[in-house]
Amino acid sequence: MKKVKKHKISRRLQAPLFENCQTQKFALREQRRVPKRRRRSASEYGKQLAEKQKMRYLYSVSERVLKNYVKKAVANQKASAEEALAEVVERRLDNVVYQLNLVPTRRMARQLVSHGHFTINGRKTTVPSYQVRDTDTVGIREGSTKTKLFEVLLAGNTTKSRVGWASWDSKARQGTITGKPVIGETVFSIPSILEYYSR
Repeated sequence: MKKVKKHKISRRLQAPLFENCQTQKFALREQRRVPKRRRRSASEYGKQLAEKQKMRYLYSVSERVLKNYVKKAVANQKASAEEALAEVVERRLDNVVYQLNLVPTRRMARQLVSHGHFTINGRKTTVPSYQVRDTDTVGIREGSTKTKLFEVLLAGNTTKSRVGWASWDSKARQGTITGKPVIGETVFSIPSILEYYSR
């Protein structure tokens, strides 16, 4: 996605979905911006559609993938549909890499996973949607650690993950899921997303 398009999407959905839309500069610019026309109040369907689009753009998943995630969450018998949907998107390998604070953006995490820079239990994995289990260890491929890119990324890593349910061991260069993946303060409403797909 181009930078301009990201701004347009965040503006249209009224949510800071991308990292370059989460800056103070962008927020101040949006406050000064005068809308071209008055927004009409959205219908219930329109609100649900917007919430669904927010989740899609935040995790960079297609409509088909998100629909399958919702079906899987609804069919889950061990947890509520809301908890199951939150867990399935948070357990994606590209999201786990991002939450371990190894990369600055989810899109960069997705690209690096696709290029085979990360491993699961020592084996190279190129599938961003891989569901990381509690027993899995996420690592950096040995050959990748010697590149300048990862030297910079690891040097900037504070060894503190963005969430409480995942941890990164800087000495072993391995990350693990230490708790139940949950979505904290979000920019979208999971119940509205489930309601949208229940139509």
